[in-house]
Amino acid sequence: MASSRGGPTIADRVIEKTASQILKGLPGVGGAKSGLFGFGSNADLDSRPSVDVTLSGRSCTLEVQLGLAYPSPITEATESVRRRLSADVEALTGVSVRQVDVDVKWLKPNASGTGRSVRNLQ
Repeated sequence: MASSRGGPTIADRVIEKTASQILKGLPGVGGAKSGLFGFGSNADLDSRPSVDVTLSGRSCTLEVQLGLAYPSPITEATESVRRRLSADVEALTGVSVRQVDVDVKWLKPNASGTGRSVRNLQ
């Protein structure tokens, strides 16, 4: 009887939150913080990037909107984000990631002087 039951299903919202939290933990990667009463937004390296998920069975496509600390090698940073998201989302949710589209919306100078780098995300 147990073998005839279906497996667990994961909502796309769960994958969105998981992916967004993974991105928030990456150095030099940020999102947009909402302005007063939801109007406007501010580039913020401490905010979670936006993630949209298209789920089809046990696989998905991720569309990411994020910002990066400046200066950083954008191509290298986005490739690292793709690799990290694919591996971590699959490991945490069991859903395979077919594609990750990354849209860099802004660059923010890293004024903290901490030397945080986007190069070593792996």
